[in-house]
Amino acid sequence: MATWAVADAERWRKAAVPTALAPTVGGWALAVLVAAGYVLLFALSSTSAAWHSGPADGTDWRRYPGLILLTALPLWYRYVPVAAIPAAVFVAGEAALTLARSGDLDHPARAGWLVILTAGAVAFTGSCLRLRARRRQRALALAAAGRRRFPLPQGTPESDGHRGHQQIYTGVALCLVAAAILADGLFGEPTASGVAYDAVGHQGIGLVLLVAGTTSYGRGQLAYRAARRMHEEPQPALIVGVRAGADGRHWVCPDARTRSAAPLIAYLPRKNDTRARTRLLGSGSAYGVGNGHHDIDPTHEPFEAVLYGTLVEGDEVVLEYACAEYHRRQEMGRMYATVTTVPLRPDRRHGLGPWEPADGPTRQRERLREEQERAERRREAEREAENRRRNPPRGSSTRGRGSGSGNRHTGGGCGSGCGSSCGGD
Repeated sequence: MATWAVADAERWRKAAVPTALAPTVGGWALAVLVAAGYVLLFALSSTSAAWHSGPADGTDWRRYPGLILLTALPLWYRYVPVAAIPAAVFVAGEAALTLARSGDLDHPARAGWLVILTAGAVAFTGSCLRLRARRRQRALALAAAGRRRFPLPQGTPESDGHRGHQQIYTGVALCLVAAAILADGLFGEPTASGVAYDAVGHQGIGLVLLVAGTTSYGRGQLAYRAARRMHEEPQPALIVGVRAGADGRHWVCPDARTRSAAPLIAYLPRKNDTRARTRLLGSGSAYGVGNGHHDIDPTHEPFEAVLYGTLVEGDEVVLEYACAEYHRRQEMGRMYATVTTVPLRPDRRHGLGPWEPADGPTRQRERLREEQERAERRREAEREAENRRRNPPRGSSTRGRGSGSGNRHTGGGCGSGCGSSCGGD
């Protein structure tokens, strides 16, 4: 399997979209612009009050689709950039036409439409740049992996059976409820005064449900398709480093040796997507002095893993790495492969600095000392329980004979030291 040169990984990192248009930052910026547009148009302007066309015309349905797309723009940009492109074109086009045709707009309304035009332009530009960055990063990752393709390792959790399904069903349900509410508002009876039916409340509830439903459905579809691509065909593979953050996210690094290499992309491992002990990698003195292995703490230094798939936000990858299992009373241990299937996140901030490799013999002595202390506490608890059984308090009776707990203890260390491939081919 191919290794990833730090220089190539740095080119991959620089191919990402600028930070100002990153998914999280850009999504919040669009949310501010959309909120400002709402305030200017519907709170400060006297010519665009709420969704009404006029005092006797009832609810305005013509502008309603544009309001749905405008409200959904920040969430679609963050989670479904493919859908944000046509939505941004529609929103910006409607704003431009309104500014060109309407000469009776007051200053707040004109400022509001200018803000909406800006939001559409930012969403369109950022979404296009994000899709372009994905193509470039995918091409760089494939070039680093080479032309060889590998089947997924033994015991890989099959995420295509569940990934995205819950989000799809939730999105469909929310959209159906919104459609029922809007239909009730659209075909409602006029009021007693003869004024057309006021469906502003229906529109408000429907807007919230449609934005949430379409976002959930889009996220689910993208996750489902990424899982299908991962499990349908052999994948490229790279040997990388993985380092755990304090918040539970794991960060993929170019390798597990270069201390100054910046983390590249994050994933969040979940228990149901991880399968331990899929195959035996070897047995022996796992942490002996001078044998090239040491017990790795993933929060302080990276461990080595094999990554199957393409390294792009939103894609799904499979990581295989080694975990050692040892017994308290034995120096011998066994090393097993662990496999996890995860989607990659678009996060940028990691808070991880340069790392220092652990002193293998020192960690070995510390681990054995901790095991001895735990064993001593366990023996002390057993002695106290035995004394209470033999000398029960006055007035109490012994109902059964207790048995001591077992002395067998297992633990594990994750990763491998230099000179060994973690979860090899």
